[in-house]
Amino acid sequence: MLTPLTTAGSPMSPAGSRWLVLMTVMAVYICMIDRIAISIAIIPMAEENGWSPTIQGAVMSAFFAGYVILQVPAGYLSDRYGGKWVLGLGVLFWSLFTVLTPISAVLGISVLLACRFLMGVAEAVTWPSIYSLYSRWVHPDRRASAVGLMNSGIAGGSVIALICTPWLIRVWSWQGAFYLYGALGLLWFVYWTAQASSRPTATPEWERSGVAPDVPESADAHITASSVAAYPRLTLQRMLRSRAVWAVIVAHVCINWSLYLVLSWFPTFINQELGADLQLAGFLALAPTVVSLIMAPAAGRLFDRFIARGGNRLRIRRVMQTVAFAGIAGAMLAVTYTDSLFLSVAIITASNALTAFSVGGFATNHLDIAPNQSGFLMGVTNTLAAISSSASVFVSGLIQDATGDWDAVFQTAALVSVMGALIYAVFSGVEREFD
Repeated sequence: MLTPLTTAGSPMSPAGSRWLVLMTVMAVYICMIDRIAISIAIIPMAEENGWSPTIQGAVMSAFFAGYVILQVPAGYLSDRYGGKWVLGLGVLFWSLFTVLTPISAVLGISVLLACRFLMGVAEAVTWPSIYSLYSRWVHPDRRASAVGLMNSGIAGGSVIALICTPWLIRVWSWQGAFYLYGALGLLWFVYWTAQASSRPTATPEWERSGVAPDVPESADAHITASSVAAYPRLTLQRMLRSRAVWAVIVAHVCINWSLYLVLSWFPTFINQELGADLQLAGFLALAPTVVSLIMAPAAGRLFDRFIARGGNRLRIRRVMQTVAFAGIAGAMLAVTYTDSLFLSVAIITASNALTAFSVGGFATNHLDIAPNQSGFLMGVTNTLAAISSSASVFVSGLIQDATGDWDAVFQTAALVSVMGALIYAVFSGVEREFD
C-alpha cells in the first residue's frame, strides 16, 4: 500500500497520486525503450545471423502482431480487478522477454519471432491499465496533466533508445543493451508491487459527488453500487450507439495515421527526397520527437488550467483537437511545397508540437465518457488505432509505388486529418454515459 507520507498529486487528488503518476510515466519510458531498441539492434543482429531484409522486417513487425491482441482484455481486467497487477505483470513479462531476446536469436528465427510477439502481447496492457488507474487516483480536473506527462514518455523513451542503444552496442554489445533495458523493468516491477494500489483507501470526493442526488452516502460499498446503478455498463452494442465514443475512435485512428507515417517514413523521406545522409536523417528525425516530449505535458496542463478557470469542457476539447488536426493537415500539405531539408524538418516539428494538443482533446475524453471503464474503452480505441498505424505505414508504401513520389502520401494524411477534425467537432461529447 501507499504510505500516508506520499504527497498528493493535487489538492483534490488522493494522497499517493503523484507517486503513482510518476511510476506510470516511468513504465511508459521503459515500454518505449524496450520497443524501439530492436530498430537499432537489428543491424548487428542481421550482420551476425545473415538475415535478409524480409526476415528483419518480420522480426520488427512481430511485436505489433501481438500488441493488438491484449488491449481490450487488459482494459476490461484493469477496470474489473484493478490496474496495479495488470500493469505490473505487463511490465514484468515484457521485461523478461526483453532479457530473453539475445538467447532467442541464438535458438533460431522462429523462437525470436515468438519472443517478440509475446513481448507485444505484454506491452499491450500499458495504456488501458494506466487509464484505469488514473480514473481511480487522479481528479477529473487534473487528468489531462497526468495523461500529458505520461504520454511524454512515448517521446522520451524513444529518444533514450535511439541515442543510448548505439552507444551501448559500441561499448558493450547488442545483447548487453537488451539485458540492461530488461533489468530496468524488473527493478520497476519490484518497487511497484511493494508500494502500489489499484485504488485509494478512501473513496475520492469526485466519486461521492457522482452518486445520484437522492442516494445516501452511508458507505463506500453502497456508493459504488449506487454509481453502477446510475450509469449503464459499457458494452460493444452501447459503444456502437454512442456518438461520443465514435468521435474518440475516429480521432484516435486519424491521429495515429499521421504520427506513425512520420515515425516510420520521415527519415526515409528526408534521405531519398531531400538528400540527407542516413546519419543526418536519423539525427534530424529526433527533433519532432523531442518537441513532443515537451509539448505533451504542457498541453495537458493548459487544458486543466482552462477547466480550473471555468471553461466549457466540451468547447475546449473540440478546439484543442481541431488545433491538433489543423497542425497535422497544414504540415502535410506544406511539406509538399518545399525542397528545403531544414524547412521540412521545422514544419514536421511544429506539427508535432500542435499534435500534442490532442491531450486536451480525444486523449483524455475516454475518462469523461466512461470513467470507471476507461481502461476498457482505451483498449478498444487503442486497438483500432494500432491497426491504423500499421495500415498507414503499409498504404504509404503502396502510394509511393503507385505514384512515384511523396506528395500523394502527405496529401492522404492531410485528408485523413481533416476528416478526423470534422467528425470530432460534430460528434464529440463530455457527458458521462457509462459507468
